[in-house]
Amino acid sequence: SGMGAGIARLFAQEGATVALIDVQFAKGRAIADHIRMVGGQALFIECDVRREEEVRASIEQTVREFGNLSILVNCAGIVEVKLLHELDVADWDRLMDINVKSIYLSIKHGIDHLKMNARSYVVNIGSISSFVGQGNTPAYTASKGAVLSLSQSIALDYAADGVRCNCVCPGITDTPMLR
Repeated sequence: SGMGAGIARLFAQEGATVALIDVQFAKGRAIADHIRMVGGQALFIECDVRREEEVRASIEQTVREFGNLSILVNCAGIVEVKLLHELDVADWDRLMDINVKSIYLSIKHGIDHLKMNARSYVVNIGSISSFVGQGNTPAYTASKGAVLSLSQSIALDYAADGVRCNCVCPGITDTPMLR
């Protein structure tokens, strides 16, 4: 939903074949159906990005269906509006798993496919909170700082393999998550 849906639609409109990977079955399926209805190519794969086996399987299915993987957009994210001392460990872990660990898992299982192309691209969605603290969302801010640093490391580590990595850091955006 939100930014991820917009990114998928725009990529498809520009001619990309799009695999939408999300835990929200109904929303993901509807977006993929809409992309196909307007002439694009899209596949929806239900996946909890916190689960390594599901991420690995989603990448393998994408490559089976489309023949390769050349662009990976990591856009999964949640926010917890709570002060640090109010967060349960489970809240912290869930947020870090979705916002940060999901990127690790997608690179871990996607890098060999990305390296098969002369050039491939990883786009990670950070936030303005990747650069500065933000009130009442310390876990979110920490996770988005990690996304930026992780993106820089990915860019350095895989540049020689033809894999470019960028971190896009939008400001406050009117999405379902914001509301």
